[in-house]
Amino acid sequence: MAEGYELHVISNTHWDREWLYPFQETRMMLVEFMDKLFNIFDTEPKYKSYLLDSQTVPLEDYLQIRPERTADVERYVSEGRLLVGPWYCCPEEFCVTGESIIRNLLVGHRIAKKFGKVMKIGYSPFSYGQTSQMPQIYSGFGIDTILFYHGIDPDRTKSEFIFEGPDGTQILATRMGCMARYNFYFHVYRPVVYGKELPERLYNWQEGGMPFHMCREGRERTHHFLSDPVREFDKDRVVSSIQHLFELESKHATTRFLAGMQGLDSTEPDPLEVRIIEEAQGKLGEHSILHSSMVDWIAKLKEAVKDLQVLKGEQRTPKPIGRRAHLYGDITSTRTRMKRKNTMAEYALQRGAEPFAVCAWTLGAEYPQTLLDLAWQYLLRSHPHDSIAGTGVDQIEYDVHHRLDQCLTIADGIMRRSMQNIQLRVDNSDLGKKDIALTVFNPSPYERSEVVTLYLDLPQECEIDHFKLVEAVSGKEADYWEVSRTDIAPPVRHLGDATMEMPGQRVCIHLDAQSLPGLGYRTYLLKTDEKTNRLLGTLVTGRNRLENEHLAVEIQSDGTLDVTLKAEGKTYCGLHFFEDSGEAGHAWRHVPPAYDRFISSRGGNAEISLLESSALLGRFQVAVTMKVPRKLEEGRGSMIRRLDADGDDARRSEDTVELPIVSTITLRKGSPALEIETKFENRADSHRLRVGFPTHIQAEKSCAETAFDVVERDIDRPEGHPWAGTYNPTHPQHRFVDVSDGKQGFAVINDGLRECEVTDDPERAIFLTLVRGFEIALTTVSWRWEMLPEMRLSQSPGGHVFRYALYPHAGGWENGVFEQAERLNVPVEAAQAGPHGGTLPKEKSFLDIEPKGLVLAGMKRSENGEGVIVRLFNPGNETVTGKVRFGNAIKSARLTNFLEEAQKDLVLKDNTVEIQAGPKKILTLELCM
Repeated sequence: MAEGYELHVISNTHWDREWLYPFQETRMMLVEFMDKLFNIFDTEPKYKSYLLDSQTVPLEDYLQIRPERTADVERYVSEGRLLVGPWYCCPEEFCVTGESIIRNLLVGHRIAKKFGKVMKIGYSPFSYGQTSQMPQIYSGFGIDTILFYHGIDPDRTKSEFIFEGPDGTQILATRMGCMARYNFYFHVYRPVVYGKELPERLYNWQEGGMPFHMCREGRERTHHFLSDPVREFDKDRVVSSIQHLFELESKHATTRFLAGMQGLDSTEPDPLEVRIIEEAQGKLGEHSILHSSMVDWIAKLKEAVKDLQVLKGEQRTPKPIGRRAHLYGDITSTRTRMKRKNTMAEYALQRGAEPFAVCAWTLGAEYPQTLLDLAWQYLLRSHPHDSIAGTGVDQIEYDVHHRLDQCLTIADGIMRRSMQNIQLRVDNSDLGKKDIALTVFNPSPYERSEVVTLYLDLPQECEIDHFKLVEAVSGKEADYWEVSRTDIAPPVRHLGDATMEMPGQRVCIHLDAQSLPGLGYRTYLLKTDEKTNRLLGTLVTGRNRLENEHLAVEIQSDGTLDVTLKAEGKTYCGLHFFEDSGEAGHAWRHVPPAYDRFISSRGGNAEISLLESSALLGRFQVAVTMKVPRKLEEGRGSMIRRLDADGDDARRSEDTVELPIVSTITLRKGSPALEIETKFENRADSHRLRVGFPTHIQAEKSCAETAFDVVERDIDRPEGHPWAGTYNPTHPQHRFVDVSDGKQGFAVINDGLRECEVTDDPERAIFLTLVRGFEIALTTVSWRWEMLPEMRLSQSPGGHVFRYALYPHAGGWENGVFEQAERLNVPVEAAQAGPHGGTLPKEKSFLDIEPKGLVLAGMKRSENGEGVIVRLFNPGNETVTGKVRFGNAIKSARLTNFLEEAQKDLVLKDNTVEIQAGPKKILTLELCM
């Protein structure tokens, strides 16, 4: 290259909000780090810029402690010296919904703009792989570049390439050369300033620096901190180190413009970085070096790249690590209770609180923007990759649970108030004083029919014994089944008087709610009757057998299920068995011990109990008890080699503990899916418990939901396949994984389990990981492991509850899988109310989207406060023509980007717009009031 290379030194840090230390300790380090950075900015004009890891949340964390520096932060950001955004925090993309990813970027933009400027570069040094839709998501924010290194193998492409999303969106991508985000740090800065090469990790007491260590009993395992680190400047190593870096990077680069990434995890800035550059000036022959910025380097790169290789779809290519290929992506199975709670919080906020708050706002209620922002803050602060991944110290899990609890509480409160506001406006003035209205709310943007379980409080004074439920508009009597009655005296509250109580009876019923309006409500009237509604027939059709219009289910003596899809005459046998195996790995990687033991519930004895039998619902309880090894025993092997998956002598103990598992199997009238709730008490360490579903469908691909997409993954792994030569890999999923041969399909749907596997044997079994317990091992020192056996939450001890559903079907996942995922994750809500006047009809739809192939991701008030944002996506491979109808009057409609900037006006007729959603397209509509 005649002109030589131009090395752009980019000062940066990778700032984990919490990982090695809990958040508050990490924040104290952040304050020290940023104080030092700002001092450098003020005293060293040649220190051009600093990259704050593409986040904005560190600004909030810092200014909460240093509020007096707000003006300084605004100045540095506006001048482009402190590069922040486009993210709020750095998420683990496969553990959060697509809507969470977009809102993370939206909040990141909002905060960065407030301080002066957004870095419009997709710097993504996080997430174990990149989800398929990142090109479309970044493009929707006006970002045309992505930088990442997990999930991309250097053997696949040069450093620069084109990343193409499944919809065809293309953006410039770079994996940042030979050592990604720390090449300059390890190959130049560390040798020059500290005299240490890349692999050197030993501290010599005689080096000085005044190491300081708290050593009272109970603190002995705290780290040593250097109070006054000794730094030297070996100018004789500057040129040779940089020339060595040029040699390494030249094997990867496609242009003459190289990035020298100066920084490491939680490292601080150093003015010596500028001195290194000055020392090298004019000594590099045809090459040059400058202190630069991410923005300037990317601008040069864009001008120079040409004829780049195109890589399409999710980027999850593993690398050889130890003796097997891996991605370090098994974080999907860590701390599964936390991940499930996150999913519950996401859907409570995104599909419950926000949409119904919008509905109430369009009727005149106040939009709870501040509370929603707070809920989003709690949620997004749970999404930093090491937080939601569960890879750090136990305190992080406590903190994430706390944040998610706050989000759930706020979301639930907003949803209740929104529905109460809607109810207040429904005209039930024709009811008598003793009459009760039952309002059933449907959160889905299309009609839903299903059996829902409700608890009605019958006030003693209303003298209601037997009753019937009648659809208020049609006058049609609804079928229901009374389950139980309890004498109660529930509290009755309002803020103007003392709390009262209302004596009466609480009646549990199953209601067959038919054709509930899309994202709306229906009123049922509770009317006295001469007798209790007793429906003939039952879904319990034999000993340990359930059957409805779609499915026939038989429970075998070992607790497994044989499920027949009646329309197709297809039976799936041996479903729902539990398998327990050993865990010799760590948070990032499942490693089976050398001497593993697999314990299966198949062939055992189950205790089967009939719980409920009616024409609307049948329910059995299945209890199995497995005896599993209590712990992992190291043997004579090396612990470090074991954790690196490079061979071990570990085995599961002979000592066992009981693992009782209780599953509730439920089949509802009209439902094509079988629901299962599984509970167990984990008493063992270092093991992996999974539930399996043999499909025997000889499919070549499995399909799973990820952010705004359904991705196909190879099941078989022939020679040359990236996952060949390793044990069957697990993969991330959102709400479902599906196996289909095009004629028959089988989906396993869940409400918060993030890891799945489809076996490459004839069983083609779908597995969900329920628990993967491991001893905390942190790479505090690279190529070493710091063990923290006193921290127990990583073993996932105690009680667990998980829900999933089995959905056999004809064809592929397109045949109703999303609809069943919606039922499990976005439940129908209901409320009872007394008579009240209003202007709303007794039945109404606020939002209806057709066809069902268009999936609603979120609904909110627009950022400008003037309209309603509806985000939906087409997960399929064919263009869909759809209609979006809003239940209240709107003046205009348009498509926007993800920043909610207008892109295209839409034709509006009768509050309905017609849209074209191309394959895999994400659409954001603004409906202006």
